[in-house]
Amino acid sequence: MSAGSLQIERRSLPNGLVLLGHRNEASAAVVLRAMVRTGAIFDLPERAGTARLTGAMLQRGTRRHTFEELNALTDREGVSISVDVGRHTTDVNVKCLTEDLELGIGVLAEVVREPTFPSDQLEKVRGELMTALREADQDTRSVAERTFRELAYPEDHPYRRRVSGYQETVPRVELTDLVAHHARTFRPDVVAIAVAGGVEMDDAFDRLAHEFGDWVGEGEAPALPAPPAPKPVGVQARTVELPGKSQADVVLGMPGIDRRHPDFYALDVLNLILGRLGLNGRIGANVREKQGLAYYSFSELEGGLGPGPWAARAGVNPANVERAVEAILAELRGVLAEPVTPEELSDAQSFLTGVLPLALESNDGVARTLLSIELYDLGLDYLVRYPGIIRALTREQLLAAGRRHLSADSYALAIVRPAR
Repeated sequence: MSAGSLQIERRSLPNGLVLLGHRNEASAAVVLRAMVRTGAIFDLPERAGTARLTGAMLQRGTRRHTFEELNALTDREGVSISVDVGRHTTDVNVKCLTEDLELGIGVLAEVVREPTFPSDQLEKVRGELMTALREADQDTRSVAERTFRELAYPEDHPYRRRVSGYQETVPRVELTDLVAHHARTFRPDVVAIAVAGGVEMDDAFDRLAHEFGDWVGEGEAPALPAPPAPKPVGVQARTVELPGKSQADVVLGMPGIDRRHPDFYALDVLNLILGRLGLNGRIGANVREKQGLAYYSFSELEGGLGPGPWAARAGVNPANVERAVEAILAELRGVLAEPVTPEELSDAQSFLTGVLPLALESNDGVARTLLSIELYDLGLDYLVRYPGIIRALTREQLLAAGRRHLSADSYALAIVRPAR
């Protein structure tokens, strides 16, 4: 499907809930994806992990069904439910056949609106999360990411914290915390629901309005706190040693810009050239392919609703850590010293405009795209405008954006290596 052929329908309910949809006549299935603008950004530092636990509990029991009943119902009818909790959003995804649309919408409504948070299920979910956290705290890549955020962001910044929480904080989260988080931040005026698949949108929207139209939020919706983050002063480096490991992991970067910043497109294309395109851009070509210093090496610009980081990441032999770091910095200095080549810019533009239709080949990809358009207020004609935005970028704009937002002199550097 081409981006220009994606017909998007949008309806706003009186309670503020937004419905988005695209009909795929060739599909016998439908995806219903609800995005709630709430997540780990609202966690108290001492109870980090509250939003993640809340999300995991949504399908563990509702006013209409126990956990076991809901599982039996969805298994019998071939309906799947998944929940993903991020910093700013919690997504609830329901997939079903088109003939089961009414059931799918009913399941989505009860999971989003009516969780009961049974205490016995909370302890099971907490146990699963604690196991995952213990494993993460013994994984060099995960510890490097955690350490990087602690170096890159100020003490009280919400981007400093791990979305899943910590072994020290998750046991402190009580049932009342989950109930309060849901009651305060799950409300219709911060929800968008995308429908993609072989259903009539008017019918789907009417059914969704029936299930969600009487939902009322009290007072003002809580603001999403995404304060700015200053760049590190000089080099903020830390090395952590983990016993029994054979690989070292490196994260080097700094707070970046949000998705809505005017420089986002230029910085995103620059990052594509630096650490993603082909064999992971210039960083991958030098650090991994040419010098053979890394098992993996790439860079990433997070974007999002706040100052998500730009960071280069690499997994290396412990003996090669210092050389790998210097190789990454050399490539960063290179893109900040002079414009990228015309060929690099052309390749990056062709990649970005060519890959967009691939994201629209599945119902799930369409639903995610619709919600992204809504979240960042990109406009319903965004997919038509996007190729022109990318094609209009110049080498000089990329260089200027890089110099404004990146630095090879002031950055956070986290190294996690085997204990010596």
